[in-house]
Amino acid sequence: MKLIYFWKPILWLAIICYGLFIPASELPTKPFLNIPHFDKMVHFSLFFGLNLLLLKPFKKLNFKQYLWAPAISVLLGFVLEYSQHFISISRSSDLYDFFANVSGIAAATLFYYFFVSNRKWEILF
Repeated sequence: MKLIYFWKPILWLAIICYGLFIPASELPTKPFLNIPHFDKMVHFSLFFGLNLLLLKPFKKLNFKQYLWAPAISVLLGFVLEYSQHFISISRSSDLYDFFANVSGIAAATLFYYFFVSNRKWEILF
């Protein structure tokens, strides 16, 4: 398999891992971030981006991108959320974070299908 196609999602996954496993004390605490459930919006956005970036490489490789990209994204979302409980001292896993991950993945799949696939700006992904 051509791993070069996956450089963007791998880089994005590294950013996700950093964000999920840094100590809670190092997370930013700005007044504008005191929005209720802001952490869920962050989870939604991170996994929206991951799935969006995974869809194009699978399409290039003639894999079923609408099956494999979301399946891998959900699996990574589950594994990362579950492992947060064991790896991080100050963070814990949360079922609602996982639901936010899955919601972002579903939204990205629909967004790609309706607004990106076979359009001129698909090259950006």
